[in-house]
Parts: sequence; C-alpha cells; structure tokens
Amino acid sequence: MVNWAAVTGISAGLFTVSLWGSLPVLRSLAALPPMLVAAVAMACAAGLSTLMAHLQAPPEAQRQTRDWRYWAGGVGGLVGALYFYFLALGSGDPARITLITYTWPLGFVLICDRLAGRKLRPRTLLGSGVAFAGLAPLILADSQGIATPAGAYAAGLASGASWIAFSVFLRQAGALSARGYHSLFLHAGLVALALHLAFETMPATTTSTDWATAALIGIGPYGLAFMAWGYALRRGPASLLGVLTYLVPVIAAVLLVLLGWSTPSPELFIATVAVAAGALLSQGPWLRQ
Repeated sequence: MVNWAAVTGISAGLFTVSLWGSLPVLRSLAALPPMLVAAVAMACAAGLSTLMAHLQAPPEAQRQTRDWRYWAGGVGGLVGALYFYFLALGSGDPARITLITYTWPLGFVLICDRLAGRKLRPRTLLGSGVAFAGLAPLILADSQGIATPAGAYAAGLASGASWIAFSVFLRQAGALSARGYHSLFLHAGLVALALHLAFETMPATTTSTDWATAALIGIGPYGLAFMAWGYALRRGPASLLGVLTYLVPVIAAVLLVLLGWSTPSPELFIATVAVAAGALLSQGPWLRQ
C-alpha cells in the first residue's frame, strides 16, 4: 500500500530544495548586505504567511508555545544558519565553506534517528556518504584558492549546526499554522535587522531591482520553501529528506547552465548521479514497499 503521507512529504521536500536551488541566482542579483537581504526577505515571508492565514479556516482556540526551543531552534537556528554562513564566506574560500556547511544533512538524519529511539543505520550513513562524496567535486570545482582560516571553517560548521537545530525544531514543533510561521519569520527578520545595523554598512546606492529581488527571496526560497520544509519534515522520512538537500547545489548549477552563466561539466553529472544513488541507498526498503 502506498504511504501517501510520506509521498506528499517527499514532494514537499523536492519543492523546497528546488526553491533553495534558485537562491544563489537570486542572491547574485541583490547588491545588498547579507543580513539586510535576510531582514527584507523575512519581512516579506511574514507578509506572505499572513496572507495565507487569512485564506485558511479560522484557527482553533490554541496558542503556539514560545519556549526556549522556539527561540533557540526556530528563530536562532534560522538566523544562525544565515549569519554564520555569510560570516564564513567573508574570510574563506566560498567553495570550501559551502562544502563544510553541507555536512549538516548527515548530522540531521543521525540526530533524528536518535530522537526517534532508533539505532545507527548503516544505510543512512552510506546513502549520505555517497551523496556528499559525489557533491564535493562539483562544489570544489569553483574553488578560488583563497586561504581559509580555522575560524571560517568553524563558522561554516556553526551554520550547519544551526540548520540542524532549525530542522529538528520544525520536525518536533508539530503542524505550525500560517500564523505560527508569521511569528517565526517576523522574529527572525527583527534579529537579522539588528545584526545588519550592528555589523554591516548600507551601500551608498541601491536600485529597485535590489529590493525587489530581496522581496522575491522572501516569497520563494525563504517563505514558501521554509513552510514546505516544515511540512516535509513532519510527513516524509528524515533520512531521505537529508539526502535530498544535497540536490540544492546541483539544482543551482543546472540553473546557472540554463542561464548561460556556466557550462556543463563532468562534476555536475557525477553529483546528480551520486545524490540519486544516495537516495536509493538510504531508502531502499521504503521504496520497495
């Protein structure tokens, strides 16, 4: 019998990684500081979730609990993933930083297994390992040979740890309503704005394209994608979703090729095959069912 709940969760996961894959292209079009982009995007994501809340049926009489898990895993995880990643990029080779950050899916699936009371499953490690090994040449192909200090690697790992915290929060928080996402995006946007005012300098000139692109990021790769990711984490198998996140750099590379900004390469083909093989290895029994 087909597990339709898992199928819809996996579909939501594929939708999420497709939107995340468009983020590098969109980010390159917005000449704004990273945390300012995050603040604008989160504000637009909060507006989108408010609109979706008005389209939903009236909520039941319940209030979302905002305990330390919400602030540490939800708001802190979301902002930390962005802040530490951009902090690392500012002092190291972007390719190496991206590769070290992408160790987070493996940590996520291992933690989910432990929280669910399951033992370490070899096929989970094997599937994630194959996907990561195939992805490495694609990412490192863009290496600029910049010296990367230990602090940059640490910030990349901190970004990955923040992604794990955010994803675990979404998996355990239950079904967040659109109003729940509105609060999450709004609080994350305020923290990102505070970081921008404290550590970044506003460009002397900006264009309407910069602001429109930041808003589009909030609607797609941040707003819709994060809500779809929460749905996927509640419905789909964590180990498969972890492997699917390795598709993000692959999709980004394909978009660059389609736009004529890059050329097809053997590394792209290897990464695509490796991620598909990793998914099959990690979820072989489930797929046979």
